[in-house]
Amino acid sequence: TNMFTYEIAPVFILMERVVLTHMRELIGWNGGDSILAPGGSISNLYAFLAARHKMFPGYKEKGSSVIPGELVMFTSDQSHYSVKSCASVGGLGTDNCVMVPSDLNGKMVPRELERLIIERKSKGQIPFFVTATAGTTVLGAFDPINEIADICEKYNCWLHVDAAWGGGLLLSKKYRHPRLSGIERAKSVTWNPHKIMG
Repeated sequence: TNMFTYEIAPVFILMERVVLTHMRELIGWNGGDSILAPGGSISNLYAFLAARHKMFPGYKEKGSSVIPGELVMFTSDQSHYSVKSCASVGGLGTDNCVMVPSDLNGKMVPRELERLIIERKSKGQIPFFVTATAGTTVLGAFDPINEIADICEKYNCWLHVDAAWGGGLLLSKKYRHPRLSGIERAKSVTWNPHKIMG
């Protein structure tokens, strides 16, 4: 994922592959792909774009004409501002980034997520992307990933976990569960290891 090819920088390429493979294993994934990105905001955008291209494979060549309706995404009202920016940069528009209410501890309320998905579907929109936050900026809250994953599976939505802040708990046997329980069910994860390891 860096600017070099194997021929130019073989050691760096091999090191990167080893590190990224181990990070995926810590999440609980047996396969997949990963990249090193310049930060959490762009990582969230990469996840959004990956979801759109996976769910609508013709998008790369044909653009939005391959989408059979208006896409809508969901995130908690405590999520990082970059998630809403994805809707703008990705062409959905910020009105189609639905902010799901959180509880007093700053965690997304799953029943509200499901209610809002049903509401948007009834308007003819296409729910396709949900971001759960693992470590909110203000309160350090962890959304209930397993419950959110159940809803995403039920409504065929891509689950992304923004663990830029809290992903470091993947390295802790003591603190990983229950905070990150279910993260392996996500289709994409943002993780900035330096944020909680310092």
